[in-house]
Amino acid sequence: MSDEQNIVYDDDIMITMRGVSDSVGLPYTVNPMELVDRQSLVEIREGVPGPTGPDGDPAWPWLWQGDIADTAALFALDPTTADARKAWRVVSENRVYYWTGLEFIAFDEAFGAPGRKGAPTVLTGAGIAGPQGSDASATIIGTAPHQQLQITFPRGQTGEIGPPGAAGRIQDASDVQVDESNPLGQDYVLAWDSTLGKFRPVPNPAPAGPWAIAGNQFTGGTNIADTSRVVATVTIPAQPVPWRPRVEGGLSVQTHVSTIGAARCDIEVRIGEPDGVLVGYGYTLAADNMIRTPISPKFEYALTPESTLAVIPANQTTTLYVVVRRIGTANFSVVTNGAQLVVHAETV
Repeated sequence: MSDEQNIVYDDDIMITMRGVSDSVGLPYTVNPMELVDRQSLVEIREGVPGPTGPDGDPAWPWLWQGDIADTAALFALDPTTADARKAWRVVSENRVYYWTGLEFIAFDEAFGAPGRKGAPTVLTGAGIAGPQGSDASATIIGTAPHQQLQITFPRGQTGEIGPPGAAGRIQDASDVQVDESNPLGQDYVLAWDSTLGKFRPVPNPAPAGPWAIAGNQFTGGTNIADTSRVVATVTIPAQPVPWRPRVEGGLSVQTHVSTIGAARCDIEVRIGEPDGVLVGYGYTLAADNMIRTPISPKFEYALTPESTLAVIPANQTTTLYVVVRRIGTANFSVVTNGAQLVVHAETV
């Protein structure tokens, strides 16, 4: 036998392979092949079924639009491609019409057959007290699968007053507002807020302090020729609320004059710097006498409860300056014995 192949047809052909069932169960010994012009058909016995393939993508959900009377009313909607996947029930035909975006597809006898089993109802219960002497009743309310069994029980007779309960917290009272916008703080008190209609925590409006300095914190001197001199400072820590200083004290100052009234010295207490806002004042005699001059509150302008004059903002540390200011040309001396300054922070 020769191994040479005999070429009987030298041209490109289209081969189609078709599976055929084996009704007998015997293996094929010959697979038939038909050749017509340039097309070939080969029949091959089908094998055993293969495993189930993977699940495909889920179908697009319908956008249910409800009932519509008839097809005339449906077509009058004139849907566009933007309405794709919408579906209507045409009542006159008992059909579902599905819009693909290009055309309607009708599903006959879409209603009347049993639907798929719905989700089981999760039934919860609630008890309600009815009027005294009324009948007990039970009602299921809501829609599946979230329904509630509501049972009404007749209200009984009013019992005796029980023992007093434990003391509650003030902040839990219904007319008290304590939250992130109205937090509690050290030494806070409750104040009525007309906007909230409740009490809320506020910093204690009572004056804070006192802060005081005495002789050792003052700087004295003799025969001073300066126009003004800072003789003491006192630093007040930041307060949680706006406040205004109230100062009291005294300092001994002597003006070296040869005649009464030739010159004098004023004692000033100012905020933030030697020329800051004036909050305290002492008026010395225009005479060559060593006299302890009282220091009292004083403001350079008219003051009302609503005024912002000399108000120090909340959370701001402040320094007060005690200044001896000369009026005239005579020298002066400052004696620190018995000197003192007391400061209170009055809430604004």
